[in-house]
Amino acid sequence: MSLKHLIQTLLALPLLLLALHGQTATTPPLDPSGGRIEDRQQLRVLLEGMEAGINKLDIDALLKLAQPDVVITWQNAEVSRGHAQVRAYYERMIKGAGGAAIVRKLSTKATLGGPAVFYGDSAVAYGTTVDRYDLADGLAFTLNANWSTTVTKTSDGQWKVASLHFSTNLFDNALLSAAERMVWYAAGAAFVVGALLCWLLMRRRRPG
Repeated sequence: MSLKHLIQTLLALPLLLLALHGQTATTPPLDPSGGRIEDRQQLRVLLEGMEAGINKLDIDALLKLAQPDVVITWQNAEVSRGHAQVRAYYERMIKGAGGAAIVRKLSTKATLGGPAVFYGDSAVAYGTTVDRYDLADGLAFTLNANWSTTVTKTSDGQWKVASLHFSTNLFDNALLSAAERMVWYAAGAAFVVGALLCWLLMRRRRPG
């Protein structure tokens, strides 16, 4: 895998990580003392819908669960606002230029950091995730990440995603480790080639 492809993959990951807040894999039981039980149940339905959409890489299903002016900050620090920009990001990163996909398969295991915090008709949720990626070129790896989201209630009583933010450890992640291995492999290959060239030059300079 080339370094250029590795960078392209890193840019593609944030969209796929939209599943971070869409998992029901590890959700704490509803606590009646926390109130807003009906709203909390609706939020879980929303998260289940996000999970189903991401497992199918169905951008249309995901956008139906987002506010029209949703703001998403991806892991490469790029920001998309509104459905059109989110879709454009998907087309560019997931399908790739000329229809060349980067990611072949994705599975996500997410955990809520705690109960959602409500502010009137808005709520904030956060947590962590462990994501498994299988890329089109055969590379497979697991990535640990964090997520946070703000959801708001529409005039007809539906909860939808208003903002979404992703983050991974800049100094300790699977792609960084892969890049470091590539550097060591390249350095080792360069050393071997250099040593071989020196040996050949020395042989040619020896007197007949």
